[in-house]
Amino acid sequence: MKTFLTGILALALLAAGGVSASAGDGGVTALEARDAALAMTGGGTVSALELVSPPGSDPVYQIVIVNDGARYEVSVNARTGDVLRLASNREAAGQAAAAPGPDRRPSSSRFFRPRNPPVSRADAIEIAYAYLASRGISASFRRDSGIDRERGRWVWELEFRDGRTELEFYIDVDTGEIVKFEIER
Repeated sequence: MKTFLTGILALALLAAGGVSASAGDGGVTALEARDAALAMTGGGTVSALELVSPPGSDPVYQIVIVNDGARYEVSVNARTGDVLRLASNREAAGQAAAAPGPDRRPSSSRFFRPRNPPVSRADAIEIAYAYLASRGISASFRRDSGIDRERGRWVWELEFRDGRTELEFYIDVDTGEIVKFEIER
């Protein structure tokens, strides 16, 4: 029932021509958020669009898109239009995601992170393995959480496991630099 109501909300927002995130602040409309999400996924069908207002932070559009058998979850800041998070079941399964065509990308770079970053998922995993090997840590790749923002940069979020220890890497998608490395015991 919730999915049905979320779908109804998405249709209502889109049919209304987009609704500003908050009155008078120059926020992003639902249509702009949808376009940003579609640019990230290379197109597809919007199956849910919801505006949520977490306490103490900007409102966020939570958008679900289905494209070519993959389900994408995209979070867009409703005030700035920045894509805050992109995750898909395709990337988690280790399959390559198709890059969107240039005709599908919006003209403003504030809305999206290109789907074909210079540092691929495989490159990021290799960088993490090299880092672990240089420190004598024998861990195995567990999963990735896709491309996300960390410290103002687009990063691959990767998880490795060494016994009961979980190792998390945040690797810059443009430079391959390890932005953050965490050990959780």
